[in-house]
Amino acid sequence: MTSDHPAVLGLRFRHVRGEGDADAVCELRVGCAERDQVDPLSASESLPGRQEYREALARIVAAGQQHMRLVAEVDGQMVGYTLIESWSEDDGRWVYLILGWVLPAWRGRGIGTAMLHWGERTALRLAATDHPGERCEFAGNASSTEVEATALLLHEGYAAGYTVLEMGLDFSALPPVHPLPAGIEVRPARSEHIPLMADSIHESYRNEYAGNRFHETSTVEDTVARLSGSRHDPALWQVAWDGDRVVGNVLPLVERGRATMYDISVRPHYRRRELARALLTRALWDLRGRGLEVIRVNTIAEFQTRAKDLYTSVGFRLLKEFPRYRKSPY
Repeated sequence: MTSDHPAVLGLRFRHVRGEGDADAVCELRVGCAERDQVDPLSASESLPGRQEYREALARIVAAGQQHMRLVAEVDGQMVGYTLIESWSEDDGRWVYLILGWVLPAWRGRGIGTAMLHWGERTALRLAATDHPGERCEFAGNASSTEVEATALLLHEGYAAGYTVLEMGLDFSALPPVHPLPAGIEVRPARSEHIPLMADSIHESYRNEYAGNRFHETSTVEDTVARLSGSRHDPALWQVAWDGDRVVGNVLPLVERGRATMYDISVRPHYRRRELARALLTRALWDLRGRGLEVIRVNTIAEFQTRAKDLYTSVGFRLLKEFPRYRKSPY
């Protein structure tokens, strides 16, 4: 399945078969975790369990998308795994993310390079079939501790487009709850509030990137659907109101033994009034009172709002950087 097959005895490539591959994929990811210094409590990287892989691979087969997953085997042992995901962005281009893992003992033999090239060729075919005449771009992810993956992407012409920063809360540095600005109140969140919250979130993130670069296409309805899902507990939310208008949100999400700040946003007109600080400190003290010992937040280094400075001021400390790489196929 690759035109640049490495000279590794017993190596072959094939598409994923479905749930039957779940255990091997799970073991491969675990086998890479120590070398790549994967943080199991991270909000930006994770180690899904066997059942999660079974469900994910079952969905892939049901959707007929096996051609978007590639397995590398040596004498029947899975040594590499690659997948392709795609989405559209607000600047009018389609992005094809190519993610891959190779067991440490098999790195440096050309397997990762061959899988990346397969991903690029497959992405171009998908783009030509599904989105003819539209712009497209390759994407790749490698954290600051994934040394070999970073070197591969840079060697293949990828460059960091932006960088995700993951931060963890130091409870000893958490300040007291900050007061709300005059005229703003927090009310218990109800399901009928979600469309108003979603509208506030979308206005808050508008124009974060120049020319809408790197901003995944999403509608208010998409956000309503996500916030209405079973993952979310409205009892954790801090929603700020000015009269009958939602003007800010801090929405914690508790999963896998830790809390993450799913959304922290304030409408542009209400910024520079320390509303985000007030909502965030309220949320953090509430989570602490619920016994949460691990609290994470992600932000983008390049955001014009300089959210990192706010998070640092309330006790968050940088844990790891996750550059998001891009490459033009033309």
